[in-house]
Amino acid sequence: MHAVLLPLLVATVACPPAPRAAPRPDRPRYEVTVRVTRPFRVVTGTLRVTFTPNRPTDQLVFRLWPNGPPQLRAGSRLDVGAVRIGRGTLRVSRPNPTTLIVHLGRTLAPGSHVAVHTSWRLRMPSTHDDRIARFRNGLRLGTFFPLLAWDPRRGWLTDPPARIPGESAATPAADFDLHVRIPRGLRVVASGADLGSGHFRAHAVRDLALAVGPFHVEAVDAGGVTVRVAATQHPRQAGVALVFARHALQALMSRYGPYPWRTYTLVIPPDLYSVGIEYPMLSFVGRSPYARLIVDHETAHQWFYSLVGNDQARDPWLDEGLASWAQGRAGFPYPRRPIPPAARGHMGAPMTYWDRHGAAYGAGVYAQSVAALRSLGAPAKVDCALRAYVARNAYGIAEPSDLLAALRRFFPRADAVLRRFGVRRP
Repeated sequence: MHAVLLPLLVATVACPPAPRAAPRPDRPRYEVTVRVTRPFRVVTGTLRVTFTPNRPTDQLVFRLWPNGPPQLRAGSRLDVGAVRIGRGTLRVSRPNPTTLIVHLGRTLAPGSHVAVHTSWRLRMPSTHDDRIARFRNGLRLGTFFPLLAWDPRRGWLTDPPARIPGESAATPAADFDLHVRIPRGLRVVASGADLGSGHFRAHAVRDLALAVGPFHVEAVDAGGVTVRVAATQHPRQAGVALVFARHALQALMSRYGPYPWRTYTLVIPPDLYSVGIEYPMLSFVGRSPYARLIVDHETAHQWFYSLVGNDQARDPWLDEGLASWAQGRAGFPYPRRPIPPAARGHMGAPMTYWDRHGAAYGAGVYAQSVAALRSLGAPAKVDCALRAYVARNAYGIAEPSDLLAALRRFFPRADAVLRRFGVRRP
């Protein structure tokens, strides 16, 4: 398939220029090591984190997302060793399986910093359709090690984990230095710049993902961004995915501003089907007749989740809804779906609501968000508002009020319109 079959869509309304916010200079710094061994049942590693708060705190809160209810049922488990500062050991508490609180024994003043280090051990699950999984001769890992749950505006976030397939994380943009040791004869791909010998660096991203396996990698340039596809089989499918990803990236850059990193990687594991899982700079994409829909949606998440974060447990529509809108503007509209009664008027509900109404989650968050934005008015004006929202909230953790502020510039009645769909100002 040739790129000429997928013409680039451009906005028809001139958007006012908006300078993009820069990453916070006090963002966390992670040093992560990962050791992968056959038969891929256990992954081990170490973690060192330097944290600088912008408000007083006497603790660190890490989230252990592999210990969420669906993941534990599938057999995954993340264990953390003693947490140390220098040569001393810090007291920790575990109020629930996904939360690790490190008690510092003193109060950190704003602008001061602390560096802690620990080891971790991840038992791999039996499932094949999640972000942590093993497959024949390889594995994939996402949100797999202890992550700080800090919001500079709200402090530590302790939302309960989702009980249905879906994200609950909210993490600040951070710098990562990653070293991965793998069995001979395999290849590792990961978020960040590939420095060789399993060493990767990623700047101002909120999470890491990696995959290990017998991957073949193809690459193409998309406006100064290197787009790569890593696959273990079906070379024709990898070539098609590369065309889709290049087109999606260029279309989305034209609408919502430059892609902020130098590389974007799609990984096609052999075990995924009709599923996409997004991470900064990298997405897992399953084999599917709807490959273009999946690629467009996961690429849209590079703006709506990777660049502009949100509390995915409290406001899942901010990333899933906006990515669903943006995928349509890239070329593959989100399918129109009837909104069931349990979802109607609950677009802004948290994951605790969707835990009780899981069958309505897709229609209530994805499809209903697209319908809400469509009801505002001209799609090109919606894109302009989203471009301003991205610029102002880049690298941060946005809230519904941030999106409403951007929409009001173009649609004065935006609050009233979105209120009908279940979005209310705090």
